[in-house]
Amino acid sequence: MAHFPIIIDFRKISGHSQIVDALSKSFDAIPNDTVHFTINLNTYSMLYSDHLVLIGSTVNHLRNLGVTVTGNFQDFRDDSAQVQYASRVNFFEQIGFTYQESFRRQNTSGRFTEIKRFDNCNSIDIHKEIMKILIKDAINEDMLIVLDYCLWEVIDNTIRHSQSDGTLNNGSGYVSCQYFPTNKQIRIIIADNGQGIHKALTTHPNSAYKHFNEAQSVEHCIDRGVTNSTGMGFGLWATSTLIKENGGKLIIHSGNNSLEIDSSKSVLSASKWQGAYTYIRVNTDVAVTYDKIFTDDGQRNAFEERYEDLLGNLDELW
Repeated sequence: MAHFPIIIDFRKISGHSQIVDALSKSFDAIPNDTVHFTINLNTYSMLYSDHLVLIGSTVNHLRNLGVTVTGNFQDFRDDSAQVQYASRVNFFEQIGFTYQESFRRQNTSGRFTEIKRFDNCNSIDIHKEIMKILIKDAINEDMLIVLDYCLWEVIDNTIRHSQSDGTLNNGSGYVSCQYFPTNKQIRIIIADNGQGIHKALTTHPNSAYKHFNEAQSVEHCIDRGVTNSTGMGFGLWATSTLIKENGGKLIIHSGNNSLEIDSSKSVLSASKWQGAYTYIRVNTDVAVTYDKIFTDDGQRNAFEERYEDLLGNLDELW
């Protein structure tokens, strides 16, 4: 039985890649091994739920494998802003740590979601909850529909393709979303610890991309039409196009490769992430019109139907 010590100090973390650096060795653990987490939640800036999702997802993945997971917090102060924030977004609940809250919980609607596990049963409800956040900031209606589409595509990809047993609609993952009004930004992450993009893209018997290695799979997963044959290969392309037009940020990390989209595109060798996570940062004050995404008549018709359906039911979201 092997033992894996994992140290995560948020005073030294500024991005998702550094958290993956810290977590990466834990993915070598097998049943009956032990992984011990030492976590310092104190920061010099802000604590983000999309960072905490990566930890919570990993802890649950390891436990599901039969790995013994233990841990402790360093310099843990019950009344610190970071500890209270971590509790409020349900991070402690997700990792199985008991913390007695001494504050009154306010309604999250339209501001943020707690960290949540999703699967085929609750994905629609979680999607609606995130849409409340997008609607509340009154981003332009075209971009609202584009985001609605892209968000669902990323969630659906996890449900459809993260399992390695060949089944569809049996995957699961973790999600969080938060609106930062001062920065005029929304941050969303969807993470799973499944088979990863390379295996999902190349092992389906009808895939046209069986020749791709892992780096190629991650690089080209956003290309239009790239699919393992079970979809249209449009969702991630639409998401990446939206981010480019909006000036936001997209990270897709799977295995030992990370694709980053902002003003440019880069594929970087990275520490191992078991499965895939997609991080989306959107500027709420930069409009993107649907014609940048839905370019042919069939897609525009589908967009217009979705537009009428969503905008006609906005009141139901509240």
